[in-house]
Amino acid sequence: MQYKLVNKFDKDFIKENIMGPNPAKLLEETLALYPLQAGSTVLDLGCGRGVTSIMLAREYGLRVFATDLWIAATDNFKRFTAAGLNREQIVPIHADAHELPYAEEFFDAAVSIDSYQYFGLDPDYLGTHLLPLVKHGGKLILLVPGFRKDVHENLPPELLLSWTPEALDTIHDCAHWRTVISATE
Repeated sequence: MQYKLVNKFDKDFIKENIMGPNPAKLLEETLALYPLQAGSTVLDLGCGRGVTSIMLAREYGLRVFATDLWIAATDNFKRFTAAGLNREQIVPIHADAHELPYAEEFFDAAVSIDSYQYFGLDPDYLGTHLLPLVKHGGKLILLVPGFRKDVHENLPPELLLSWTPEALDTIHDCAHWRTVISATE
């Protein structure tokens, strides 16, 4: 895929501000398949240092509430301002995913790129904490890392060179995520 929007970013900015795989590439690939309407109000949940939030606001014309637990809102505000965005386009919020400070049905969409696996493993999370915030008919865009086939019963030694079993517990196969999501239906 040609990353026309990602390539607008300074490569050093991306390297300095990502906290895992390149979320801008994941976002561009996903929104090519599942576009969001310009002007929509979007929750970027687990936004980290705001790379996806900047992209959502600047490149897609969305109003973004950039929400993260690990990164201070002031730090993200400075990054957003340096990127030429204003408080009407993007709002930095420091909050726990289980205590989100938003009204029900406030968002047209919720996006979570490479972070949902940290707070969404609880089968009640989606229905209790996230879905109520998204308007009926709105979109959820949740991208999580995964395995083709579950390996938790027999963790390969190669994985344990870089990961602890506890860290690997946030990475599952599609069957696991189907179970977690279907628990909310």
